[in-house]
Amino acid sequence: MTDPQRDDRSVGDATTASSAPAAEPRPPVPGQQLTATPYVLALALSPIVTAVFSAIEIRRSVELVAPGSTGVTGGDFTLSLVVSVVVGVALVVLSWLDRRTLRQRGVERPFHWAWSILGVLIYLIGRSVVVRRRVGGSAAPLWLFLGLSVLGGAIAVIIGISSGVATMDRPPVEF
Repeated sequence: MTDPQRDDRSVGDATTASSAPAAEPRPPVPGQQLTATPYVLALALSPIVTAVFSAIEIRRSVELVAPGSTGVTGGDFTLSLVVSVVVGVALVVLSWLDRRTLRQRGVERPFHWAWSILGVLIYLIGRSVVVRRRVGGSAAPLWLFLGLSVLGGAIAVIIGISSGVATMDRPPVEF
């Protein structure tokens, strides 16, 4: 090591300095995909789940605004909240499993899973940067996530608009 600030070995003891292993990253095994984990694939595909849930919620809320509707019930709100929390916790757990798998495969100091609490996009950006710098991995999961997010958002909006048009054509219900 040429940088004395990064050398954390004992200076005065010659036996310790010569027997200490170098802190160099382990070289990748040829043919092994270090950065492709099933957990990052699940994180990258998560906008599909979000898009489906959003489309259902948008359609339901548009129907509740229709003439003659009685409004939102407490059960709808509770179900939406529970599903959102479960999906959020699942994404954080997937990030933790992804980081653990990367460490087991020899990637030194992978991006920390706790950033996924702020958002999966933040975790995927950080993971892509760290993996690319350390082992030359791909940013494909990040691009897949972004593409599916845009596509899912567009589909959810189209479903919401088409539901609104069909709902507004109904005659009001008389009480």
